[in-house]
Amino acid sequence: MRGLNKVTLIGNVQPNDPELKYIPNGTAVCKFKLVTSEIYKDKDGKQIESAEWHRIVA
Repeated sequence: MRGLNKVTLIGNVQPNDPELKYIPNGTAVCKFKLVTSEIYKDKDGKQIESAEWHRIVA
């Protein structure tokens, strides 16, 4: 299928409540932030942890 990108994010939702709003036609829109983290070892064997925030709109 052309033009379709699928992503699965597994992480933690921000501690604040998600923001739920309704647009003029009555459709609900929810916005929240999700953090994903990664732990790996660099070439010297030192453990590195990095986190990335994602803004989600559903």
